[in-house]
Amino acid sequence: MAEPSTSSFTTITTSSNGSSITHMAQDHLFSILLLLPIDSVLSFAMTCKRFRSLAYSDTLWESICRRDWGHSFVDALKSSIEPKQHQLPWMKLYKQVSQLDTVSCQRLSDPDGDMLFPTPRASHSFNFVSDCLVLFGGGCEGGRHLDDTWVAYVGNDFQRMLKWQKISSGIPSGRFGHTCVVIGDSLVLFGGINDHGIPSK
Repeated sequence: MAEPSTSSFTTITTSSNGSSITHMAQDHLFSILLLLPIDSVLSFAMTCKRFRSLAYSDTLWESICRRDWGHSFVDALKSSIEPKQHQLPWMKLYKQVSQLDTVSCQRLSDPDGDMLFPTPRASHSFNFVSDCLVLFGGGCEGGRHLDDTWVAYVGNDFQRMLKWQKISSGIPSGRFGHTCVVIGDSLVLFGGINDHGIPSK
């Protein structure tokens, strides 16, 4: 039987020093990472300490932000920071903005004819506390202040329709242009003016 010709075999040699990508210049790796989707960049970061350092660097993520958001947007962000803050946390910013991209908006269903519903208004406060939406005050057409408080419970069974209840006791005086913040399970209200232009306490 004839022996097989050595020309029909391909010899593959490997180096004990590692694959060729580990010897690639950092600027070349940088250029490759800018062509990859975010999931691939994060996967690349998990391969070794050197690649993690590169994949998590602010320089790379600033370039990714420029790629995905545009140069003018990134330049505007950089010009808005304080002089003593030399570098923005670009990876953190990208993550926060990406989370916003997952938010979807849906129009709430119109209330039934028998349901109570707040009147249209502006310059009011609208807070979420203890699984409830709390609406207070504001100004209506004609520049008149409102002194009503409305509460709508938002639980796990929320069905795109708010069922409002009007609170009739223990409410502040009417005002608009005020501020209202949530602290624990409480609301803290401050300022605002009434329809006579008098500051409220």
